[in-house]
Amino acid sequence: MNKKNILKLIFLFFFSTIHLFPQEAWKWVNGYSSNELENGGVRSIKNEKVYYYWQLQSLKRAISPRYIKIIDIESYRENNKLLNRGILFTYFGLRNNKVSLCGNFSAWRCKPMHKNKYGTFFIIIPAKFVDENHQLQKVYQYKFKVDDVYDYDPTNLRRTDDGMGSYLSEFYLEEVDIEKHVTYKIFEAEGDYELGFRTVEFRIHRPEASTISIVGNFNNWNPEHDYLSKDSNGTFHLKKMLRPGEYLYNYIIDGNMELDTYNEETRYRTDTGELSSYLKIEIPGRQM
Repeated sequence: MNKKNILKLIFLFFFSTIHLFPQEAWKWVNGYSSNELENGGVRSIKNEKVYYYWQLQSLKRAISPRYIKIIDIESYRENNKLLNRGILFTYFGLRNNKVSLCGNFSAWRCKPMHKNKYGTFFIIIPAKFVDENHQLQKVYQYKFKVDDVYDYDPTNLRRTDDGMGSYLSEFYLEEVDIEKHVTYKIFEAEGDYELGFRTVEFRIHRPEASTISIVGNFNNWNPEHDYLSKDSNGTFHLKKMLRPGEYLYNYIIDGNMELDTYNEETRYRTDTGELSSYLKIEIPGRQM
């Protein structure tokens, strides 16, 4: 099944739902407001609500920043990422023409925000801010650039003096969520390069799971071949030696096939049409 047909099925399912349950569905679509996002903040992945891009297009006022998951069909068309995660920033400016987000996470380079029809500007920033030592950072300092005038976030009470008579807004990414942001890791071992391999550690945080194995085109999709080990923090690990190439894989978690939670790269399998996590391995200086 190709990408075009998959997208058609998604739209067909959505509009057939509206047709079968018009009152409830349109209440869900048109009634969406900031209240949907105000009762949460950062939550665990198990209880985290998944939002759709069109819901952000229907956001009627600004809300304080928070970590969210979002399904974005437009993003999938462009880069094969259907499920995205990040920190949502919003600013209400019905009379404003353009608003940008500037922060320490982008070296204070301003990123343009999207404006919906209600006058709410929004942007999602990946929670991948690291320092010079490549350590994941928890404090996101930022300002909005509103029609060339800088402003702090009026919805966020966490502020610090910017030294110029105003404030910097601050968002704190909680430690519990940072610990859950684990996915595969490729090790930089020169010895592996000489042998034509890379060492890859597959990781997933699932403290409630009993057993997890991994299936992929590197092990003929055999669920009995590669089991992960569980550590004291509830994170499962497995190291494998893989040659350079492109790989699709899924986890089998207590008998259920699932994607790699924090790997945003996904592809559809040509043989089954199922969605799998995607991994590309390269060796520096070599062409694939």
